[in-house]
Amino acid sequence: MIKIFGKIRYHWQPELSWLIIYWSIAIAPIFIGLSLLFERTRIPSYIFILFALFIVLVSIGFYRYFIIEDNGILRVVSLNPRIPKKIAIASIDKIEVTYSTLALHLADGQSYMFYMRKWPKKYFLDALAVDPDFRGEVELLDNFTKMDYFEVYKENKKTPTKL
Repeated sequence: MIKIFGKIRYHWQPELSWLIIYWSIAIAPIFIGLSLLFERTRIPSYIFILFALFIVLVSIGFYRYFIIEDNGILRVVSLNPRIPKKIAIASIDKIEVTYSTLALHLADGQSYMFYMRKWPKKYFLDALAVDPDFRGEVELLDNFTKMDYFEVYKENKKTPTKL
């Protein structure tokens, strides 16, 4: 959760297998460049190309987040073309929450799964629950395997407020 220009961003990651594959590909150019640099006494120009490729892939890797807008729209920012860019908050029927995932089920039958860490997910759910357009339900699953995560929701008696 990061606040930039007055908007709060809630970061998410893709599925774990895609996450491992992507970051392995993203980190590979810097290691290839460093190993090639170790073999030479001068700095070849393709080392800079590999370093630039590394910087581009890392910046793309962190470009996944949610923004809850004031007009009842949940904006999903990602370079994945299969994920919608804007979701009406009123069209969300149910949100299933597990220890590592958040599944959005829409009124038209579509569902999308996002992997989030514990605290951004908690703040995202709190902000979404107090949104006046949200009429869906939040279902906590997986409560017998990772009990400590769900205890946070039970013990926190503070009423969520809109930021």
